[in-house]
Amino acid sequence: MIIDIQSLLSIGMKPDDAETLVQYISCEDVVRKLRIFRSHVLEDIHSKQQILDKIDYIIERLKKENFR
Repeated sequence: MIIDIQSLLSIGMKPDDAETLVQYISCEDVVRKLRIFRSHVLEDIHSKQQILDKIDYIIERLKKENFR
């Protein structure tokens, strides 16, 4: 499978990283780098979820305090 830069950019990879990745010859190297990138994306999702949870908590507290 040929990986093109546009596909990598569409998943949020930085242009420099995408250009480097498409130059790798070994499939194993590409897969390893993609797994690392995936791990970073997942960490970002977890971080955003924690923020959403905090926002929801604040909203619920405000609703309880204002609707007594």
